[in-house]
Amino acid sequence: MPQDVAGSASRSRPGRRGRFAGRGGVWQPARMRRPLVPLTLVAGIVLLAALASFGRASGEDPEPEPETPVTPVRVAAGPDAESSLLAHTMVALLALEDVEGRVVSFSEARDTRQALERGDVELRPAYTGEAWLQALGRADPPGDPRSSFEEVRDHDAAQGLVWFRPRFLTGLEAPPANATFAFVVAGPPSVNADLNTVSQLASRLSAQPDATLCVDPEFAARADGLRAVLAAYSVRSAQPVLAAAPPDAVRGVRAGDCIAGLTTATDGLAWAAGFRPLVDDLAVFPAFVVLPQGRRDALVGRPAISTALGPMADQLTTALLGRFNARVIAGEPVEEVGAAAAVELARRAGREVPVAEGG
Repeated sequence: MPQDVAGSASRSRPGRRGRFAGRGGVWQPARMRRPLVPLTLVAGIVLLAALASFGRASGEDPEPEPETPVTPVRVAAGPDAESSLLAHTMVALLALEDVEGRVVSFSEARDTRQALERGDVELRPAYTGEAWLQALGRADPPGDPRSSFEEVRDHDAAQGLVWFRPRFLTGLEAPPANATFAFVVAGPPSVNADLNTVSQLASRLSAQPDATLCVDPEFAARADGLRAVLAAYSVRSAQPVLAAAPPDAVRGVRAGDCIAGLTTATDGLAWAAGFRPLVDDLAVFPAFVVLPQGRRDALVGRPAISTALGPMADQLTTALLGRFNARVIAGEPVEEVGAAAAVELARRAGREVPVAEGG
């Protein structure tokens, strides 16, 4: 079940703890026939209007009209640290445009999409590869980020769900952010710090047939997993493999037990260790482009939302997300890291952002 979490920006009001209430219907009275009004009542109304006009002419202030409360924009977050960071970044970006938002946390990643479809939330951070698997029901997400994006964008448009469009550039330091699978290697002074691509790793493995890879055991056992990757890069299938989940794969590389470990390109633990993901230059791994996704009715009704989240779609890179994930792994509060990420993205987009006190 989801829980309300207060938005990270100072403008946000604290959210309520406990169960998240779905959006209810708004009661409206039925249209009624207008009854005939007696002349005496008409005369009384005219007299009251005249008295009100006299009061205004005498300098008396009229009663202020009550303001219609603005509902905070709800942003869904999955259970993992990266999803939480992205959701808090979105709330902080909204705050920079004076739009109040709050994070709504879910215990299952797939529940964030269902909440968006039902209208229980207006926004969520989404991954194109995940949408291929869950929404499209296809087991073959493409490795090309543009192809991955266009297919899910067209599919979800019919569902009233909008994917923010990214800029498609290449490289870890260029958008879009791609949280795909990746082999990571140790940085300097490691002898493997010169590797930048998986093709270069394949060449080194050919030269070092005893070098070990740290790979998740399930991925290593699947016919469409490690064996398919090794075949695509012409690496012999007998290459030594050490079974290791992503955190253990990073530790194995740090300890020197493995030449490379399999995790994700935005893994905060790897970035905190000074590792860099190798570029999958043959696009074997499926693309998981990270983007804001929202309900069309919410975006149409409140155009400031699209303005606020534009920098996340345009400016977020794989390296930038990895470095911010590393800060969360190091123990910084996710709300503070999300606020810092929002400011950085806004600055990169050429937006004016408030300067914090003391800086």
